[in-house]
Amino acid sequence: MSEFEPVGQTHATKTYNQGKTQRSPRLRPSGRLLKKPPLIIPEELPGTTMRRILHENILELSADYQSIIGYLTTYQRQGENRRWDEFRNKIPPPLLKLWGDTLIECRRNGFVGPRAENGKILWRQAVSTNDIQNGDLCTMCERECRRREKINSGEWKWIKSLNKDTPEQRSCWQ
Repeated sequence: MSEFEPVGQTHATKTYNQGKTQRSPRLRPSGRLLKKPPLIIPEELPGTTMRRILHENILELSADYQSIIGYLTTYQRQGENRRWDEFRNKIPPPLLKLWGDTLIECRRNGFVGPRAENGKILWRQAVSTNDIQNGDLCTMCERECRRREKINSGEWKWIKSLNKDTPEQRSCWQ
């Protein structure tokens, strides 16, 4: 039985890359492919939305942003028994208004479920399923809008069935 040779005395060595996997020849180098694409192509990302609403260029320096992170962290620590309706009473009304506006605008752009991690607010993005391929900014919008009311009530479908040449109303975000 042969003995093992010390690594420094071997003649042939193989290189193993632990961090990299072999590329499949079928993959396109054009970029990362998503399993499910986003439901809504966002008009702006959550960071941009928060900068606009909080009137700050650098979010990390904003006192309001840091306060929101603090409240979110406290809310997340409450575990299974957390109730937003009770917790929101602890947030000052001006900050609650800013946070509410941020949530509405981020949801309209397809971002939901904010959570605080490592001093930042992270968001989940709504993705499309087989049922809904492409949405627009109206799909998840919570703004008060006459167009949305017509779609939800079925009135728009009724109007289109009576007259197919009826022009579609402009969206509130156009």
